[in-house]
Amino acid sequence: MKKYLTFTLSFLLASQVLLLNVLAEENDHHHDHGTSFANFIPDKILNPDDSDYVAPAETADYVGLYTAETAIDVLGVDLTLLLRIQEDGLFNLAYYFENDADSQGLRFYANPAGEIEETSAIYQDLTLLTGALREIEDGLGSGLIRETLAPVVLLDETGQAQELYAYQEMAYGLRENYQNARVYQSVGLYISEDGQITIDVPHLIGLDTEEDLLVPFEASDQHEAELLVSTPTFELLQHNFDTYLEDHNDFRMAFDTPNDFVQKVLAMHLETNASFPQDTQVTSVDASLEDSDATYALLINEELLYAYDADNQKLYMATDFSQNDTNQYTANEWLTN
Repeated sequence: MKKYLTFTLSFLLASQVLLLNVLAEENDHHHDHGTSFANFIPDKILNPDDSDYVAPAETADYVGLYTAETAIDVLGVDLTLLLRIQEDGLFNLAYYFENDADSQGLRFYANPAGEIEETSAIYQDLTLLTGALREIEDGLGSGLIRETLAPVVLLDETGQAQELYAYQEMAYGLRENYQNARVYQSVGLYISEDGQITIDVPHLIGLDTEEDLLVPFEASDQHEAELLVSTPTFELLQHNFDTYLEDHNDFRMAFDTPNDFVQKVLAMHLETNASFPQDTQVTSVDASLEDSDATYALLINEELLYAYDADNQKLYMATDFSQNDTNQYTANEWLTN
């Protein structure tokens, strides 16, 4: 359990120091994206030879949404893939894993009454990438644009997927200021001359096996997880920076609802779209801060206490705490942003 709970405010505070340190050198070099000081939106997409990328002529035949599924026996998991091909030749690819029911982890959310509920892990170990179709000798191949993302999927008040939150990438991508993006290494996606779209799964996920696992995609009119491939990764990162960072380069601590608070705090622990072990307990509690009551507070496994002061937009965390006579949790020492 400890490995899932080591990501606390210490990382958050360290991130704020890094943000302050890089501001001066980044301030003169970013594009105008509201409050952001990092730019992820490329002016151009380039081929490996520095020429401008142009979508292959056949792209129009494949524009749309596709899905694929396969079992990966060596890992004991099922793999689901979603693919959206756009008219400009770019595509968004998402894939995630599903364990058997006995091995699935947990996610948590706060219902409209503010009570914390649990649900089975959704889109376990999600990976997103944006690439481009490229002409090859016997059809179309694919090239990656920049890096893959592994965002946390935030849940709404009913436990359904609501938003992609690239917290980890925001923390480590502060110097990302681009003018152009380049199409480079293959991701294992191919379109044969007869129109079949196929993914080389070991190539895609880095699986060391001699066994071929080529999985075909099928066209899909609608899919419940379409939000996973609706936005290019560089636009997702830009939206996250513009939405969740303040002008003074601090992570925004403005939680509007109990569920917003629960989602963002737990995202700090998950870092990626992993899940919590089945014996994890997350509880909504009352907490007393130094000079006021917390707006929202939650307790994780009787080990970590988080509390939020909406008036001052401050998040507090404690590991040494107790309950007082009125059943409020109080801390001997609070860490805060």
